Amino acid sequence: MSSTVAVRNDLRVSTFERVFRGPYHFFSREPLSDEVANKLVHLVRVRLDEAPRGILGGRGRSVTADVAGLGAVFVKRYAHGGLLRSLTGGKFLNIGASRSRTEFVMLERVRAMGINAPRPLVYVTKGNLFYNTWLIMEELPHTRTLVEVSTNEPEILDGCMESLAPHLRTLVTNRVLHVDLHPGNVLLAKDGTLFIVDFDKAYMYRGTEAQLRELYLRRWRRAVIKHGLSPILTEKMSLMLRSYHE
Repeated sequence: MSSTVAVRNDLRVSTFERVFRGPYHFFSREPLSDEVANKLVHLVRVRLDEAPRGILGGRGRSVTADVAGLGAVFVKRYAHGGLLRSLTGGKFLNIGASRSRTEFVMLERVRAMGINAPRPLVYVTKGNLFYNTWLIMEELPHTRTLVEVSTNEPEILDGCMESLAPHLRTLVTNRVLHVDLHPGNVLLAKDGTLFIVDFDKAYMYRGTEAQLRELYLRRWRRAVIKHGLSPILTEKMSLMLRSYHE
């Protein structure tokens, strides 16, 4: 069963195609075939292990697969942590937009600005008053984080930070706050392309550019210090942000 529903964000009314598969609701910009929807049911049912992801592993709890009709995909599951997780089993109270839908729309927004970010494909919810949710994006194969680069390939770190600069400038000038921008959420592909990932909870910032630059630097510096990463990461970030003028 499928239908078309209007989903409002702060830019426009965006039309999503909705497909039902049992308790799962799949939302996408383009119609999903039965074959794709059934494959996605299998993927979101996969139990994710709890193994540590390494220092600032980025991208969260996830699974990857090849799906005919979508290509290589990355499936991100959202869940509460800590005490809330023990109380709700990781589920969310159904108030307002789901985390997956919000990140889907934000990814579309920043990609339209020219930011290299994963292309969102489908978001999924399961449940009514309390629900689980997932976001299915294009996979970014053969990438490594700036944490790994700074540790294993420090000779190319300067070039990576230079590649990050125009993307960071775009975020700042467009008042987008990526609330968790740290070296684990910047990925380097084999061809040298740099990607920014994990726009969960990102939002349009209402303060000044100067205030936004300070927020970015503070979060970045905290991660670098906490995990004992190369101070060059912070030095370069500081220089980049100071070069931007309102």
